[in-house]
Amino acid sequence: MRKFLAIAAMTMVMAGTAAAQGGGGGGGGMQMDPAAMAQRTIDGLYKDITLNDAQKKSATDIITKAMTDSRAIDRAAPDAQEKRAAVTTKRNADLKALLTSDADKAKFDDNVKNMPAGRGRGGPPPVR
Repeated sequence: MRKFLAIAAMTMVMAGTAAAQGGGGGGGGMQMDPAAMAQRTIDGLYKDITLNDAQKKSATDIITKAMTDSRAIDRAAPDAQEKRAAVTTKRNADLKALLTSDADKAKFDDNVKNMPAGRGRGGPPPVR
């Protein structure tokens, strides 16, 4: 009986450690659903910029397409990083084109520069 309890306790500790490390989902960390990822990108790139409903819909469509295009790139390909960077550059150009005022476009450029390095700007994934 003691042996069973010891094994059960050890299993629970190992399961807790695996969960804390983001076990499952391919690579650790919390996996965000695509709609939440798109909204997070909109929030970051359009910080302090007011969008109307049509612009929000277009921005969501552009970001969703860019995510789909980026996921379709073979991660093992030697030029995968460059291809994902090109997708992000096009995405940002398309998102900026939704804006009408020069002030909003300048703010958008600032927001792009201030996005966290890595996935938000088409760079390599963050080091874990």
